[in-house]
Amino acid sequence: MTSDDDEGGESIVCVSAMSDILVDTIDGFAQSYGISEVFTSIVIIPYFSNIAEQVSAVIFAYKNEMDLCIGITVGSSIQVALFVMPGCVLIGWVVDRAMSMYLKGFETCCLVLAVLCVAAVLQGGTTNWLVGTFFMGVYFMIAAGFWYHELEDLSRDAETLVHSNSTNDGG
Repeated sequence: MTSDDDEGGESIVCVSAMSDILVDTIDGFAQSYGISEVFTSIVIIPYFSNIAEQVSAVIFAYKNEMDLCIGITVGSSIQVALFVMPGCVLIGWVVDRAMSMYLKGFETCCLVLAVLCVAAVLQGGTTNWLVGTFFMGVYFMIAAGFWYHELEDLSRDAETLVHSNSTNDGG
């Protein structure tokens, strides 16, 4: 084992530890600032966790390397949609924690809106400052929607909620 392998293992352990700390502090952060867990989990954490990616995209856009800029931003979204979400469901299955990719109406509409906006811009093949302003507006509209979105208890399993609802209904 080389020293490069040791550094890789150490960095994985450090990232895992930082992720645990981040997840453990979401509740306290949301309560202390009066923000819902949903808004914190969907808007604030992804924004700050992707700072390096966002800076890279801006730098490459400034250097007029738009293919690389689009590859960074769209590639990351595709990776989350096709690997991270299903992977979380499978890992939840293994550790006996109910997780699903079920999205309610609002979440589904936001996802479809984002996909349609990106597809429309990519089909055009060119872009300018107005397209950037458009995307920022869409982002702020979705963020505002999640700010006012109904509060959900993210710490409870979906199966527990279904079971408690069926026992309360007399079923």
